[in-house]
Parts: sequence; structure tokens; C-alpha cells
Amino acid sequence: MLVDGAILGGIVLVTVVSAGVPLEDVNTTILEGSSLALILIFIVPKAIYDTAMIGSRNQTFGKMALHIKVVDELDRVTPIGYARAFRRWLSTAFLWALFTLPGVLDHLWPLRDGRRQTLHDKFARSVVVRT
Repeated sequence: MLVDGAILGGIVLVTVVSAGVPLEDVNTTILEGSSLALILIFIVPKAIYDTAMIGSRNQTFGKMALHIKVVDELDRVTPIGYARAFRRWLSTAFLWALFTLPGVLDHLWPLRDGRRQTLHDKFARSVVVRT
């Protein structure tokens, strides 16, 4: 999460500065922005990044650093593709949007699951494996 967050933070910073916001006003501008602007600045890049990276390479840069990848739950080799990668991201975002508890439960779910799948992995029929 740290590696991917740093990449996305850089993208957000470049986007906001490219839009003409002075560097010293970035925090104020983001905090005072409209809901639609905040969604476009934060949520859309995360959706595109996760979907594109997992859909094409089975990994984000953060997953590469940890030597893990996302694959089909049945054969544990086949990539899940863009549609399922987007479903995986969307289900994660939905669970976090329901408040903090569902998002935390989603990420703790592998501790009690025999296949070590999160809820968002179950929705996408995927599993995370070591490379």
C-alpha cells in the first residue's frame, strides 16, 4: 500500500499542480474542493491504476515489491483480466465506502479463510499468490 500510495500521491500532486494550483496551496485546495473534484482527483486514478496493472501484469508496483500477484482462484496461474480486476477494485472501494468496519473486515478476512482470500478476492474470483 505504501509503494502504490506514493505513486498515486505523485500522480495526484502532478495533476493538481498541472491544473494551476500553487504548490503551497495544494492541501487547502484539496480539502476545500468539491466532492466531484475529490473523486476525480483520488478515486479515478486509483481505479485506473489498480485495474490496468492487475488486469495486464497481475501486479501493482507494490505487489511486485512484495513478490505477490493476483491470479484466477481455480488454477492459480491465469491472469484475471481487466473486467475482474475492476470488479476487485470496485468491491474493495464499496466495502470501504460503507464505513471503516467493512473495509477492515475485508482485509482481515484472509486470517480466517482457508484459501486466504479477502472478500474482494471472492467477488472477483481471484487469489493472491507468491511469485
